[in-house]
Amino acid sequence: MRRGASSLERASDMLLAKSLKRALIAAILALPALPAGAQGRLAWADDLAATAREADARRVPVMIVFTEASCPYCARAKRDHLVPLQSKGAFAGKVIVREVDVASRRRLRDFDGRATTHREYARRHRVGKVPTVMVMSARGEPLSAPIVGLLIPDFYQLYLEQAIEEGLFKLRAASR
Repeated sequence: MRRGASSLERASDMLLAKSLKRALIAAILALPALPAGAQGRLAWADDLAATAREADARRVPVMIVFTEASCPYCARAKRDHLVPLQSKGAFAGKVIVREVDVASRRRLRDFDGRATTHREYARRHRVGKVPTVMVMSARGEPLSAPIVGLLIPDFYQLYLEQAIEEGLFKLRAASR
């Protein structure tokens, strides 16, 4: 509050402070309702059957990003390339990105609707190194070669974009 302010000014300042505090609390509480990309993270692959239906309707591929919580290369790939790719830029609407933690027992429904875990799903796809990125059709079929490791960070974005473009090309060719 200001020194020497009248009681009316002080009351006005207090009301403004309360309003700002309420607005800040409301904004913080609204965060979980935002899409994963808006929060700066990738969405977990919890229901790939539902993701497949969305991908099929939008005629876009699904990008599965296999990671591990303790992997610094995974964190860098997500922060510098994958989260921005899904939320802004030329590829934001051209692919659906989902994350699978190769060490997690988190539940997952695969593309066929079968119950499994993140760990088992990664094992089925023979993921041995992380990060590994696979671009897939709505049926869970690979549309490009997997991108294994962070590779050369300067070219990683290009590798991701090429895999998405290859996936889009194959989806378009199959629908003709």
